[in-house]
Amino acid sequence: MSEMAPTLPTSCGSMPLQGAPIRPEVSKDARAVWQGQSGSPGLAGKVVLSAQGLTKRFTEGRLDVTVLKGVNLEVHPGETLAIVGTSGSGKSTLLHLMGGLDAPSSGRVELMGKDLSALSADRQGQLRNQHLGFVYQFHHLLPEFSARDNVAMPLWIRRMAPADSEQVATSMLASVGLKDRIHHRPAELSGGERQRVAIARALVTRPACVLADEPTGNLDRSTADGVFELMLQLARDHNTAFIMVTHDESLASRCTRRFRLMEGRLSPWE
Repeated sequence: MSEMAPTLPTSCGSMPLQGAPIRPEVSKDARAVWQGQSGSPGLAGKVVLSAQGLTKRFTEGRLDVTVLKGVNLEVHPGETLAIVGTSGSGKSTLLHLMGGLDAPSSGRVELMGKDLSALSADRQGQLRNQHLGFVYQFHHLLPEFSARDNVAMPLWIRRMAPADSEQVATSMLASVGLKDRIHHRPAELSGGERQRVAIARALVTRPACVLADEPTGNLDRSTADGVFELMLQLARDHNTAFIMVTHDESLASRCTRRFRLMEGRLSPWE
C-alpha cells in the first residue's frame, strides 16, 4: 500500500470460526487509535438505532405506491435481528432508511440518539462512518485493491495513520479466517471469502450496528451457513447489533429477534 492512503468512499469465507471470542490483536499504539475512534463504547442498555413511524411513498407519473406504513423498531447492542419478506416487500428500502442512505416520506430514524433528518449530509456521513457498518448481497469490494486495503478504507476515511490502519485491517481479516489472504485481490478470492472481507470491512471501525442486505444471497447453502454463523459470532464477540434482511427463513430463525414485513407493516415473527 502506498504511504498516502487515498480518499475513497466506503459503504458502505465459508466456515464459522470456533473457540475463543474474536478480538483482533493489534499493537498498543494502534489499539489506542482504534479504540479512541470507536463508535460503540459503553452501550449497555442503550438503543443504538431506532425507526419511529417510518413511511416511504414512491410517486412517478401515475404511479403512487406506499412501500412502508408506519414502521417502528428499536435495536439494542449485541442483538441479531432478522427482517423477512418476499421480494418487493420493502426490506431493502427499510434498511436504506435506517442507514440514512435515503429519507423517509414521514417518521424519523435516530442513530445513537440523534435524529438523522436534523443533520446535514456531511454530519450524517460522519455519523454513519462512526457507528454503522454495511454488508450487501454483492460484496462491493474495489477490484484493484487487496483484501487488506479494502478493509482499511473506512479507517483511511477516519484519517487513521496508514501503518495503524494496515495493522488493524490485517488483524480484522485474521479474525474472519483470512490471515493468509490479505494481499489477494477480490478476483483471487472465492465468493465466501469475498463476503468475509466485506464483513471485516463493515466491522473494522467497531460500529454499534451492522446493516446487512441479503448478505448470503449470492452464496451456495454450505457457504451461506458458514458466513451467517460467522456474523452471529461476531455480533456476540463485539457486542455489535446486526440487522439482516433476508427471504431465507431458515437463516432468520437463528437470530435473537425476528420480524416479518408484509404490506408495508412490520410485525414480530415467532
